[in-house]
Amino acid sequence: MKKFIPLVCLALLACSPNREPTSAPDTAQSTPTANSPATAPVGNLEGAYRVAGIDGAPIDAPIGLALTVTDSRIVSDAACGGFAWDYTLEGNALATTRVVSPAPDCLARTSFPRAVFDLAAAIDAVSEAQRTPSNGIELSGAGRSATLYSQ
Repeated sequence: MKKFIPLVCLALLACSPNREPTSAPDTAQSTPTANSPATAPVGNLEGAYRVAGIDGAPIDAPIGLALTVTDSRIVSDAACGGFAWDYTLEGNALATTRVVSPAPDCLARTSFPRAVFDLAAAIDAVSEAQRTPSNGIELSGAGRSATLYSQ
């Protein structure tokens, strides 16, 4: 019986899975390509958009948020003068500069849903524009984002 136990142990070791480290998984197929919808350049941003989400979450506000985009400017027509940004878009690279902000004296007399300011902060931070798989446009950068759909 004493000889049987080492043989069983040896047999179990022979059947155990290989414990050597494996190579890293091949991620080449999961990496988006230039033709994938998630990274496709948006072309041009001109148009009217509804804001569907900010920072990856749906809009939770009693109002709808919209943006109008020309060839060089993004405009949010909020009360008190709204917000506007000049922008440049090259491929997916997007740069914005805020050029209009609500008048401070008006802000002191008016209440806005937080989403209005979250949207402004997101657009201030963007550095990239890309088409989403659902044919929306996501503006993102510095951990912030705004998801837009054509109106």
